[in-house]
Amino acid sequence: MRTFRAVLRKELSIYFSTPLAYVFLSVVTFLAGLFFYLGLTVSDEASLRIVIKNTSVVLLFFLPLITMRHFAEEERSGTLELLMTTPTSLSALILGKWLATLVLCSLLCLSCSIFPIILAFYGQPDWGIVFGNTLGLLLCCGAFTAAGTFASSLTNEPVAAGLLGVLFLLPFWLIERLVSYLEPGVLKNIAEGLAFPNHLDPFSKGIIDSSAVLWFVLFAVAFLFLTWQSLESRRWR
Repeated sequence: MRTFRAVLRKELSIYFSTPLAYVFLSVVTFLAGLFFYLGLTVSDEASLRIVIKNTSVVLLFFLPLITMRHFAEEERSGTLELLMTTPTSLSALILGKWLATLVLCSLLCLSCSIFPIILAFYGQPDWGIVFGNTLGLLLCCGAFTAAGTFASSLTNEPVAAGLLGVLFLLPFWLIERLVSYLEPGVLKNIAEGLAFPNHLDPFSKGIIDSSAVLWFVLFAVAFLFLTWQSLESRRWR
C-alpha cells in the first residue's frame, strides 16, 4: 500500500509540475466543447450524445501519448532496472501509474460538466443521459489507459510506446465498420462483442448496461494483467 501511494503521488506530481496535464485537459476539453457545439447546431437537440463517441476517439489517440512514458521512460533512464531488483510490488507500481492517469481523466470529466450546466440554462437536459455519458467516458479512459500502460512496458522508447498503444486500441474501434459486411453467425457476434462503439451506445442513451460496464472493466484488467506479466518476465531475464 505504501508503494502504491508513493507511485500515485509521484505520477501526479509529474503530471502537474509540467505542462502535460494542463495541455491535455485544455486541448481535450476544447475539442469536447467543439463536439458539443456541433451537436447542438446540427441536431438542435439539447443532448450530449454526440460528445461521448467523438471525445472517446480523441482519447484513443491522446491517452497512449500520456501513458507512453510510464515504463518506457523508466527503462530508458535506468530506474526500472533498479525497481526490478528490489522487492517492490509490481501490482502497486502498475496500479499507481494507471490510477494517476485515471485521476487526470476524472478531472477531464469534471471540466466537461460545464456542458450539461449550459444545457440546463436553455432546456431540460436528461440527467440520466448526462450521467451515462460521464460514466461511459470514464470507463473508456480506464480501458485506454490500461492498454497504453501495457504498451509502455514493452519498449524503452516512449514515442514507440505511444504508437503501440494506439495500434492496440484502434482495431477495437474500427472493427465496428466490418460488422455490416459479415454474415450473421459466430464471427459477426464476436466482432460486435469486441467493438468499442457498441459498448458505448448504451451510455450515450443514459442506459447503464451492466454487461457494457463489465466489458470495459475486463478490458482494463486484461491489459493491466498483461503489463504485470511483461514486467514480471524482466525479473527473470
